[in-house]
Amino acid sequence: MLSKEPIIIVGKKPIIKYVTACITVFNRGERSLTLRARGKRISNCVDVVNQLRRSFITDLTIKQIEIGTETLGQSDKYRYISYIEIRIAR
Repeated sequence: MLSKEPIIIVGKKPIIKYVTACITVFNRGERSLTLRARGKRISNCVDVVNQLRRSFITDLTIKQIEIGTETLGQSDKYRYISYIEIRIAR
């Protein structure tokens, strides 16, 4: 993604940590941000967006969802890891 908007990478922390990070970004004046997750954490990324919409920011809109696969590894050993990027805006 080439835009200059904030990107929050969803990992192993509890979901509420990422919800709080999103709220903080919006309170700083940003109108949109991107949530990104790979592999097993994709469901956490979706949960963050749903929690934001349900409980904190009711006027939240999903602008774009991008899914894909990244190739990781050296010349003869490759691993394919799925990812999701969800662009949300107020």
